[in-house]
Amino acid sequence: MEIGALKNLSAGDRKVVFSATCVADIMSTNPVTLSAHHTFGQAVQLMTNSPFRHFLVIHADGRLAGVFSDRDVLRALGRTPNWQAKNVSGVMTHRVFTVTPETPLSVAASEMLSRRINCLPVIGRDGKVCGIITSTDLLRSYQKIQASLENNSCSTGATSL
Repeated sequence: MEIGALKNLSAGDRKVVFSATCVADIMSTNPVTLSAHHTFGQAVQLMTNSPFRHFLVIHADGRLAGVFSDRDVLRALGRTPNWQAKNVSGVMTHRVFTVTPETPLSVAASEMLSRRINCLPVIGRDGKVCGIITSTDLLRSYQKIQASLENNSCSTGATSL
């Protein structure tokens, strides 16, 4: 499938074509994972020492158990008595919306926007976690498309009024 964008270029009308992008094209394939038995403190320490805000919690067989995010940390600190003694399973998000590698990016972005979430675990055909897509991944993809459009526009001498 291709998505076309019409541009009025000085050499006449041309069609700038982008390949449709699916989740597999931009997802991270080696997400940081936790087990449900990690302590809350261990998970927070890991988050503190890494650039990531979302960790996938997986069962020993590779299936998704939940997501542990910076939002879960804030929620636990505010609502959970004795949070220091909790395991990840006690504070993680259990009901998680997921996508497959074949999911179109527009669908993934729509789900993230409508659910007000910043990541989607990616589940393979075998039912196991194979990656994660985050709002940062989507913004990076958008930036590349936008830069391409701007380069096309600028290289033709087009100006806007």
